[in-house]
Amino acid sequence: MKLVIQIPCFNEAETLPSVLADLPRSLPGIESIETLVIEDGSSDDTSAVARAHGATRVVRHRGNRGLARTFLTGIEVALEMGADILVNTDGDHQYPGESIGPLVAPIVEGHADLVIGDRKTSRDPKVPARKKLFYGLGNFVVRSATGVSVHDAPSGFRAMSREFALSVYLTNPFSYTLETLFAAAEQRFPIREVEIQSNPVTRKSRLFRGVTEYMRRSAGIIVQAYSMHNPLRAFGLLSVPFLLVGLGLGLRFLFYFVRDPDYSGHIQSLIAAAIASVVGVQILLFGMLGWLMRANRLLLQDIRQRIRRMELREAARAVDGAAGEEREPALRQR
Repeated sequence: MKLVIQIPCFNEAETLPSVLADLPRSLPGIESIETLVIEDGSSDDTSAVARAHGATRVVRHRGNRGLARTFLTGIEVALEMGADILVNTDGDHQYPGESIGPLVAPIVEGHADLVIGDRKTSRDPKVPARKKLFYGLGNFVVRSATGVSVHDAPSGFRAMSREFALSVYLTNPFSYTLETLFAAAEQRFPIREVEIQSNPVTRKSRLFRGVTEYMRRSAGIIVQAYSMHNPLRAFGLLSVPFLLVGLGLGLRFLFYFVRDPDYSGHIQSLIAAAIASVVGVQILLFGMLGWLMRANRLLLQDIRQRIRRMELREAARAVDGAAGEEREPALRQR
């Protein structure tokens, strides 16, 4: 098995050497370990530092494209490198290299396709009380929405099998952590968690300016992902209040009408019931349409995976057929 450790970076020249030095050189069940640095349009010497400190391959975006796009670039290149297992870690050295072994073990043993490093934020003294509250609330929402028992949904320290990596596709430019959980739950990929002890914070997060912005963006991703992966349930739940209001008002009008057919009052209840019922049915129809679109999306996703597997097989044959002296430069720089 080949393990590729991908490190998305943006202006991480200062901390990247310690990250690369901390990575394991060998692990049980792993035949080879390679490192991939995805440099997202940094203004410092991140690329040069990565090459100088032994990164197997460095890929550089021309401009800053965001964490989600950088993560996807890493997956694409890691698959081209022949990765059987992918590990994603951060360039700010938040996650300890010694935890990569326990992180990949469930995949090596065939028990999981996605493994998340659980930082145990509820017990971590480095995490402020306010963040603990928001993390706890966010994890509860994600567990409720996906049905997956996860306790550190925002953790970026993850191991993925090749099969799961082939299925990953993101629709938001902000982050990959939450949306990949929804995708894994939808396709029933086995998910595991491994407890880790994160390193001391070296800098403030560059993804968001504060907890409020993080919660706002995360809430948007959760709503979008839930609606995309469970459209009938999402729109069905949204339609229930309107249908109940329509039913209640309709029964109210019917009660008074049966009691006194000659009485022409309560017409307002009948009109409101009709409007509420029509709105509820329309929302439910949107859910059914979304369900049909979901079926089409899954079909296209399956086609995309099959094509990607064919491309990777052809690329592997081309590399195997090339001369040995041509292979090394291909792996070092794109």
